[in-house]
Amino acid sequence: MDNNVQNRDEELRLFTEQAASARRAREQRQQKRKKARRFNTVLYCVAGALFLTGVFIILRSETLLFTRNSGDPPSATFPPDDNVLISVVDTPAATAVPSDGAAAEPASPSPVPTAEPSAPVSIFFEGHDIVCRVEPVGAADDGTMATVPSHNVVGWYMYGACPNGEGNCIIAGHNRYAGQKGSFSLLHDGLKTGERVGVTLADGSTVFYRVVSITTYLYNEVPNEVMDLGGERRLTLITCLGDFDYDLQMSRSRVVAVCEPIG
Repeated sequence: MDNNVQNRDEELRLFTEQAASARRAREQRQQKRKKARRFNTVLYCVAGALFLTGVFIILRSETLLFTRNSGDPPSATFPPDDNVLISVVDTPAATAVPSDGAAAEPASPSPVPTAEPSAPVSIFFEGHDIVCRVEPVGAADDGTMATVPSHNVVGWYMYGACPNGEGNCIIAGHNRYAGQKGSFSLLHDGLKTGERVGVTLADGSTVFYRVVSITTYLYNEVPNEVMDLGGERRLTLITCLGDFDYDLQMSRSRVVAVCEPIG
């Protein structure tokens, strides 16, 4: 009798231990599945974030969401024919014949007022939906022309000529800045010789230029005349090209578009 009781107790103990062991194994499997689900959830979230970041960078690079425009829409439009230079000619007044038959002295032509040089405030391009705000810049610590820390704002070298003055008016902008496509990437990616450029001035007037050359140089082979401030009236547009060289702390190439006045 006692043996039977002992056997039953032993069987009950073994059964209880097996049930507890099975329960612990089941709980461990459930915990592993929960951990796996949490890991998968985190992995999916990271993958989704990376995907959205990639889409964001692509869209920003292509400026589909982030515009290259920073200036107000121009109030002036391009002249209908850029092959005809706009000029003002002094025409003498007609000679009046007095009643006594003597020819009168011809009237002196009225003087044509000369516009005062005025700083640029924005620049726009014929056939391209780009309008850039222009800010004055000076020289950097190394003596080179300073730049504007923005992808869609460009810099006018204040020690050079004004767009409506004599000499070389220099405006430079970024090809890329802070991962975004710069407004002046247009110089090597769309702008063509013969196209026209408009520059709005601080006095409210607009001057027009025509692109006569677009040239790419290595950074250390840019001709001196590109930055020469004197000479005939012209507009020089500059941007960088190529990957950023961290040893040089600059891009290795420059794109230079030279424009002549058409009005």
